[in-house]
Amino acid sequence: MIKDVSLPVSNKIICGLIWCVFVALSLYIAPYHEVWADEVQAFLIARDASVADIISSVPHQEGQPSLWHLVLKGLIFVFGENLNITYVSIFIMSLTVGIFLFLYNVPLLYKILIPFGHYFLYQYNIISRNYCLAYLALALLGYLYPLRHKYIWRYAFVLLLLAESSSFFAPVAAFLGGIWLYEAYTNHSYKLTPYIAPLFMLACFGLLMIWQIFPINMVQYEMRIEYIKNYPYNVIAHFPESFFAGKNMILNLCILGWIAICAIKTVLSLDFYKNISRYRATVLPFFLIWISFIAGYFAIHPMYYHQGAVWGLFLCSMYMFFPNYCRQRNHFLFILCLFIQIFWSYASISYDIKHPYSSQFEIMKVLQKHNLTDHKIQAIGFHTLPFQILHTRDNLYISDDTPLYWLWTQKDMQIKGGNMQQQLDLHRDIVVVDIDDAKDADFSYYLRPDEFYIYKIPAAAVYKGFLFYEQGVFVFIKKDYFYRKTNS
Repeated sequence: MIKDVSLPVSNKIICGLIWCVFVALSLYIAPYHEVWADEVQAFLIARDASVADIISSVPHQEGQPSLWHLVLKGLIFVFGENLNITYVSIFIMSLTVGIFLFLYNVPLLYKILIPFGHYFLYQYNIISRNYCLAYLALALLGYLYPLRHKYIWRYAFVLLLLAESSSFFAPVAAFLGGIWLYEAYTNHSYKLTPYIAPLFMLACFGLLMIWQIFPINMVQYEMRIEYIKNYPYNVIAHFPESFFAGKNMILNLCILGWIAICAIKTVLSLDFYKNISRYRATVLPFFLIWISFIAGYFAIHPMYYHQGAVWGLFLCSMYMFFPNYCRQRNHFLFILCLFIQIFWSYASISYDIKHPYSSQFEIMKVLQKHNLTDHKIQAIGFHTLPFQILHTRDNLYISDDTPLYWLWTQKDMQIKGGNMQQQLDLHRDIVVVDIDDAKDADFSYYLRPDEFYIYKIPAAAVYKGFLFYEQGVFVFIKKDYFYRKTNS
């Protein structure tokens, strides 16, 4: 069992206070957060799709394993369709932070700073995504890694949780499983028999995941192909941002320059090669894990909100392979990163409170202003999903045999009852449409002010203290619709 730092009683009291502050801050922020389309997508899949579809067809569309959707489906079954998924991620991240605080042997300064960084407190805590499961898996992995040959089944289930939490971590889990088997095979003090069943389980789930995800729905992928063409820029500019300066490229480059100088000085020193030789057994798997992760990360699609996976794996792998190094207190560059991330947390939370995150409540205010909340509405576009969950199927123009969740393909758009223009022409009394989708449709008949109210409602996705992604919706309301409703 890994023991905590010295003065265990006082440390446990301090860790308990840190955990209580983390939970209290999370619960304070949660009511201000408007769920974003990506969060709602998972909720609607869990609510409306069958377990068979979640296991078989949905992963092809999402490019991710089905565990997050299955967890949400179970919670919806228990707590009902009014489940607030923000509190699901808060619960999981609170458990993750508790594991880190009470079970990790690192300086108290790190325990005070790390939980309030951007990815722990905001990005995967307030924003409810499958990556909260990844952080839970990483926290358990770092703790169980020294005990992997003692608690064989526990370690196997942690690897399974890591793989099922996100496609990014599936190759990492595979490499760790391979290294684990190699260690057991080469060390004559271990018997291979206890490893057969857990490794067979991992192999079966690995094959299942490959069957689930491949082939990936490339229509969704091609919608973002412009980002893939910019991979050199993504690698150079975006990858380091998970550690350092976010949007400010000048500061980012200055910090990276400082790191480069330190790295060159280290490589030129004789001690570096002595340490490489001394720790060869840990250096090799460390690099294998990072190579497998980076290959998966950039093959799938690097984005701003995925970069917490980089930070989480960094913390976990450093603790796994270099625990003595992590117990030192003189890592000034690392501490600088922690303070920067705490600033990101503060700024992101402030922006989330001040700006409409998905505009769902703002749209409802417009409809309430005109007493139209009970009328049928045509909602089109992925970013209208948060608004749609405030309505029942009876309040939306959607066929009975069509799921409410959006699968991001033209084929699924056509299943919903025709192409976008046909939908608008058939049901155009009240229309809520994604601004991006509105570019491809003819709205010329909405431009006559004597017949229509037109609202443009902005929404803002918050990241590291700035609005990195602005998206909004149009709300079109035909004035003649009021007269017809009044006369009827």
